[in-house]
Amino acid sequence: MHHEDQIIAQQLRTLSDTDFHGQFESIVSVELAATIKVLHFINDLDRRKSFLEMGYSSVLDYCVRKLGYSRSGAGRRIQAARCARRYPEVFGMLRTRELSPGTAALIESILTDDNKDEILSRIRGASHREIERVVSEYRPPMALRDRFHFVQVPMPAPKNADAEFFGRQCRRSIPEEWRQPVEEKVYVQFLADEEFMKLFEEVCDLIPNGGEQNIADVMRRVLMEYRDRHSPAARHARREAKNGSARLESQRWECDSTPSRHIPDEVRDMVFVRDEARCTFVAGDGTRCQCRKNLQIDHIKPFAAGGTHHPQNLRLLCGAHNRLAAERTLGKHVMKAFWRTQ
Repeated sequence: MHHEDQIIAQQLRTLSDTDFHGQFESIVSVELAATIKVLHFINDLDRRKSFLEMGYSSVLDYCVRKLGYSRSGAGRRIQAARCARRYPEVFGMLRTRELSPGTAALIESILTDDNKDEILSRIRGASHREIERVVSEYRPPMALRDRFHFVQVPMPAPKNADAEFFGRQCRRSIPEEWRQPVEEKVYVQFLADEEFMKLFEEVCDLIPNGGEQNIADVMRRVLMEYRDRHSPAARHARREAKNGSARLESQRWECDSTPSRHIPDEVRDMVFVRDEARCTFVAGDGTRCQCRKNLQIDHIKPFAAGGTHHPQNLRLLCGAHNRLAAERTLGKHVMKAFWRTQ
């Protein structure tokens, strides 16, 4: 236990019941005020977009990597902040504890100018179960959500007789609760329709012994094949193995002299491999953006200003940092229309 925690615990034991409850209520009031202030900070951070200069691709990325929130905790705070920004009366309900930040996050996606008065009046002071029922009335029907959970499952029994005998001897020397060996797996749950099942069965028939494999094995083979076909790194490796790096370099120089905006696939793949399939933006303090989704090829010297498709003039940027780079070149007044408004 941390030394400060020990001191707090000891101090609490010395309080009378009256002082204890008085201080408890005071601390809770401070916590509420701090939480509301955090929501205001989140909204202003979203307005400033200053997280981009610091190497973060979004408000969520900043809250998780910089502030240390969990993704779910950060997501709830961001949703609650945006809900209160759109409808300021939510701040008042938060201060009077008629609404919690978690509830504000829950209703953010269903509130509109037309229904906000009705929904806010129905959930004012309501229980979580009652609020969920109200929210369900405004959301499209959904029977199941996609889920990924890490679970511990028993390991399959060894087929080797010697290994089984050795395991039997080991089990006698360890506590009973430890005797069942387990391994970590991921429990996956998702919705599928009849078309998916027909396609899945068709693929199983095409795979040797596909009917004997479980769903995970079949999906793994399909995903690996998709990755090998579409991954820039895999395509780049195949191309180098077939053509050699010298020929690839000559192709890149040839493409530099063409006026087309199209970047050849071999050049795009090389840039993805070189930049490790990650946004290359680095803040002044050395923080690099960690975004790996929806990456875009950016010309360091803009194409319109004579920039070429040579790899040295290309870099990977996430959408947010690509827009930031464009703001620096074209001006904020030009790029303002391309920023998503919440």
